[in-house]
Order: sequence, then structure tokens, then C-alpha cells
Amino acid sequence: MTQDRRIIETRAAVRNTPVKPRDWEAILDDDDTEAVEVDGGEMALAVRDGQLHLMFAFDSNEVMKAAFNPMWAALQPKLKRFKTYQYCRFDLVAFPVREWIDHMLDEADFLLQGGWIEMEHRDAGDITPPEPPAGVAIRRAAPADLDRILEIEADSYGVFSDGSAVTSARFEAAPWTGVLEEDGEVIAYAINAAVEGGLGRTLSLGVAPEARGRGLGSTMLQAAAYQLAATGGRRLAATARPDIPGSVDAARRLGYRAGRSGTEFRRSLDERANKARRQQRHVEGMKVRFGEWR
Repeated sequence: MTQDRRIIETRAAVRNTPVKPRDWEAILDDDDTEAVEVDGGEMALAVRDGQLHLMFAFDSNEVMKAAFNPMWAALQPKLKRFKTYQYCRFDLVAFPVREWIDHMLDEADFLLQGGWIEMEHRDAGDITPPEPPAGVAIRRAAPADLDRILEIEADSYGVFSDGSAVTSARFEAAPWTGVLEEDGEVIAYAINAAVEGGLGRTLSLGVAPEARGRGLGSTMLQAAAYQLAATGGRRLAATARPDIPGSVDAARRLGYRAGRSGTEFRRSLDERANKARRQQRHVEGMKVRFGEWR
């Protein structure tokens, strides 16, 4: 952080996503975090799991409504520090009133990305090693596999892709990335985070298009889940996208159940693209108001 701050107490009632007080303090204390403070609120740009996030904590809705825009204006110049990132992510989880915050996010160039569900497995002891089909082998990924993993991630997630920069950062930081290989070709991958406090998380998983429809997504997730359980994970989590066919079902087949859900917004860090979008929206708004006679 770049300035002194007051730690918001556990009474902070309005957060964009639930964060335990000690975890929030750790985020604010991280050298990679940029934060601003007002009386009754804090807002931060923080790197989590390879992504740049905008996060906040306020004492009340009234404080947030008054402070959101000026705090964002103070943080926005700090985005230049994060020039290696393609976008900034903002999540809304269990947020009671969306009407006014959606407008604020739009004005700040955050666009709706889509919904997600955190799939949870509460008894990792039930996970057994997978048995892949004949001719398919499971192995740890090597650095030479990264380009293929990026291809599969981009194709598997489409418009919901986290992007090559995020996936590369996760790959570099992950204690374990596994792949399925067939005829010398990587056809699926999974990236796990380090187990923390008994929680093991699979950050990304994908299957190549030519290998889909064979249940290999569940095989890859089972391998990832077993690795997490073997390294101390008692509870497991994996994020699914309801808009991606099979994303939820693959986890359910392995005993995962739907936990919390949220909505993701993204803001491009390409300021020229943001400006062009705003100008185009202005032109379209003028046409709606005045027709084509201009």
C-alpha cells in the first residue's frame, strides 16, 4: 500500500465479496496492493490467483454510495502500475441491491462478464485416484506444456477465458498442474493452488475440443482433487461457469455441490478501448434521442 490506513473492524457491513477480517488485512498489507481510505470505507486493487481485483469494504450502503466514485477516481491512476494485466476483475457475491452499483460499475468501465458458481466438496477423504481410459495418461505438466495449456484454456472458456497472462501466472505459481496426454498430445489440464487452511482449490481446468464428450473433464478434476486431498486439502473448491456446457455437471459427478455464486465484471486496462466504447455509446445514445436526422 502507498499510504497509512485504518483497518475496518469486523462490523464492516458492505463488501463486494465476503472476506474474513484477517484476510482483508493481509490483502491491504500486501506490497502488490494499492488502496485508498475514507472514514468508514476502504477500496483496493489487489492481485489474487493471478488476477487483478477491485475490492471494497464499507460500514454502510450510505458510505459506499457517497464514496465509491471518488475512491475509484483516486485508485484509477494506480492501474498504470499493473500494466502487465489485461483487465481488472470485480466480483459481486450475495450483494442485496444491484440497481445503483451496476450503474457505478458501468461508469467506471466495468462490463458484465457472467455468473459463476463455487462448487464445493466437503469430504476430500472420499476422493480416489482416477482411472483414465486406455491410451490416456495422467502426468504433471512441464514448462513445455504451457503453450498447449493456453490453447485449451482459451478454447474451453471462450469469452469467459481468464486470458493468457492470468493462466501463465497461475501456471508459474502453482504447486501442481496436471495434464492428460494421448498419443503424445496434451488433451486436458488442471491447475491447483496451494492448500491453505485445509482448503484446496482448482483454479482452472479445460479439455481440448477434439477430446470432449468422453468424460475427461471429470477425470481431470478427479486427478486435481486427489492431488489436493493428498497434500492436506480437507475441503475442495472449483469454480464453474453455468454458461459453459458441462462445467457444473463435471463437478457434480465427482461429488461437488453448489456453494456460493457470484457475478463477475471486468474492466479492460486498455484505456483507448475504454474511451472508444464510451464514445460509441454516446453516439448510439444520440441516435436514439434524435434519430438519424443529424
